[in-house]
Order: sequence, then structure tokens, then C-alpha cells
Amino acid sequence: MAERAELEGITLAYEDTGGDGPAVLFVHGLGGSANGWLAQLDACRERGWRGIAHDGRGAGRSQAGPEPLSVERWAADVRDLLDLLGIERAALVGHSVGCMVAEHAAHLLGDRVWALALCGGTMAWPREAGAVFAERARLARSGRLDEVAEAVSAGGLSERCRREDPRLLGLMREAIAGNDGESYARCAEATAAAAMRDPGALRPHLLAFCGSEDPVTPPIASEAIAAAAAEGASAVVEGAAHWCMVEDPGGTNGVLFGFIEGARTESG
Repeated sequence: MAERAELEGITLAYEDTGGDGPAVLFVHGLGGSANGWLAQLDACRERGWRGIAHDGRGAGRSQAGPEPLSVERWAADVRDLLDLLGIERAALVGHSVGCMVAEHAAHLLGDRVWALALCGGTMAWPREAGAVFAERARLARSGRLDEVAEAVSAGGLSERCRREDPRLLGLMREAIAGNDGESYARCAEATAAAAMRDPGALRPHLLAFCGSEDPVTPPIASEAIAAAAAEGASAVVEGAAHWCMVEDPGGTNGVLFGFIEGARTESG
């Protein structure tokens, strides 16, 4: 069951495995929530680590608040949540626009971040993405999130997965379509304006990875992030698409926790 935190005038919902082990905080992407990270939270629990995943401001069970949404505001919420929970150091894991949020948060937190893993990320959206996000915002405000959900599922899950696992396809459609229309539209507009700040200025070890079949942020985008980082590497989850942590949690966890465990050893 989700816990609640009061941050800057809003209520933020989050999942927390608890414990005294190394902390890992997960940041979802547009239309997502903490539920997208449940398999990764289980992996933290199995390792005796403390896994935290929150519903970002304006998503899932968290309130949007009256102020404008932005990658900077979401990053400040990451910092504030860690402060509220009394967590001094953590690894950050982001997905899609959550990668931009995690990267901005790493700049805010400095040495408090000992590893940064970016799943399905890009340093900046291609120019044509602006029109896509604007259309999703329009559809959301028109009560047509089911159409958004169809498009997101098409890129989020591989063709093989959509064919062989209709249950997961249906759950993903319902998860996206279940968002609040106005909040989703505001998140889409904030996502369109988002970009990474400067991966090269970050000191923690960085992994940029994605599904090998990701049509939204393909492997070349992860490779570019890794090349820009001071201590960067890239990887793929074979056969999966943009939401690889949902489509193939085992493959994702193998890539993700292999990196985090190595970074933890090197960082002490």
C-alpha cells in the first residue's frame, strides 16, 4: 500500500520497501506511476536494499498542485522526498522523461548520488516530439486518453509482447487511460519542454540503457548519453521496447542491478 508525504503543499504518494540497506529511488515517465517499478522494488527487497518509487507530481495518486509542472520541479521533489525520508545517499533510476528528472536531481544532490541509471532516456527530444506531446495533451483534455493509451502501448511494448501477452497490453492501456486528463495534459506539456542538463558534469557512475526494440528512445540515444557522461556505459534489454522494465522485468533487472551492484562496490 502506498504511503503519503506532504511536499511543498501537495500530497505525494510513494512505495517504500523499508530497511537499512543501500537506497535506490525510481522515477517513472509520462503516464506512468510507481506501479511500473514493482518488479524492481521486489528485486531491492530480495537484496536487502531500500527501494523507493513515487508517483510524480501530477501522476498516479499524487496531487499536481497549482504551480507549473516542469522537470526542475519534479527533480526538486526527488530531493525533498529523500530529505523527508532521512536518506543521505541513494542511487537514482529514471525511465523516459524520468531520466531527465533523475539527471536534474543528480545535479541538485551532488555527492549524495552514488549511481545513476537511465532507462529509455534521451538528452533532448527530437523536434518532432513537440507536436506528439501537444497532441497527447489535447486528447487528454478532450476525454480521449484511451487513444493516448493505444499509442503509448504501441511504442511501450514490442510487437511480439503485444501479440503474445494480451493481458499485459490490456493492463498497460488501462494504466495510461486511467490518468486524470488535465493532470496528464500538464505533464505532457512539461515533458515536451524537458531536456537533460549536462551529464558530463556528473561524477557518479552512469548507465544508459533501453530495450533493443525501443522506437521512442532507441539504443543510439542511450549510447549518446553514455558518451557524454564522465563515467558512462550503455546497454540494451534484448527484445524489449520502451517500457522494458514492465515487458521484461527479469532482463531489465539483470542489466540494472548488475550495474548498481558494481557501482555500489566502487563507491563504497
